[in-house]
Amino acid sequence: PLFITLVTCAIVVESSSSSPPAAPAADNKKLFLGCNWKCSIETCDKVDDLCDDLNRMWESLNAEEKSRVEICVNPPYAFLDRVRERLTNEISVGSQNVFDARGPNVGNTGTTTPNMLRSLGCASVLLGHSDRRNNLYETDQLISDKVKKALAAGMGVTLTIGELPYQRRWGLALRTLRKQLGAAMKGIRDDEWDNIVIAYEPVWAVGEGATPCSPHEAQRINAYLRALIAKRVCADAARRCRLTYTGSVNEMNAADYASLEDVEGFVVGRAGLEMAKLRSI
Repeated sequence: PLFITLVTCAIVVESSSSSPPAAPAADNKKLFLGCNWKCSIETCDKVDDLCDDLNRMWESLNAEEKSRVEICVNPPYAFLDRVRERLTNEISVGSQNVFDARGPNVGNTGTTTPNMLRSLGCASVLLGHSDRRNNLYETDQLISDKVKKALAAGMGVTLTIGELPYQRRWGLALRTLRKQLGAAMKGIRDDEWDNIVIAYEPVWAVGEGATPCSPHEAQRINAYLRALIAKRVCADAARRCRLTYTGSVNEMNAADYASLEDVEGFVVGRAGLEMAKLRSI
């Protein structure tokens, strides 16, 4: 009984007194659509086929549709150069990571640095993904340093943050997000927020057969994150960064999320490998 009482109190505190005041989103931003290939593509032939499919899909869009969306694909390291060479320049290419799963973030043997990625034509890097946080045990501090060094090299950053199932059950979701985002903020200057995409990834909503986070909850969380940036950095930074959602997004539910004020795009996994689904999203 004592344990249940403590958890209930934590939920009440999280949902009320810990929420900063709301901050408005900027108008007329392009919808961001990130496609994380993970390790789903493992051969050059399949990479070439997927790039060709992406090129055809992009050309099938009319001028208005193209003007409203920014697509970024994140292939594995081994294929970054190949994808950049084969893919239309109207679709950007980002890395799935930079440096290693443990620090220090320096030029260790086998390490990939931001300058290497830039030289291949990578525009951005995906950092903080739940795979790397929870399977490879990357810390908030390590990710913050990666963010800082990627931005210093002139790259954009897609920063993924999100709570585990037990953190959601115990009322620790907002506390977890504050900790993850707060650490990353230390690596971002006030004038760099244009280059930041934040992807809210509720880990309990990710994977085959998972139940997506409801649009109402996604909006609540993203509005909270924007207000947190406004409070800790400035209102201008909160308007300039883009807040997205990732977690079992598909062609059936994307429109419900995209209609929300504080959901300005998606980072998708499996859906990014099937052009019919990607085009619908």
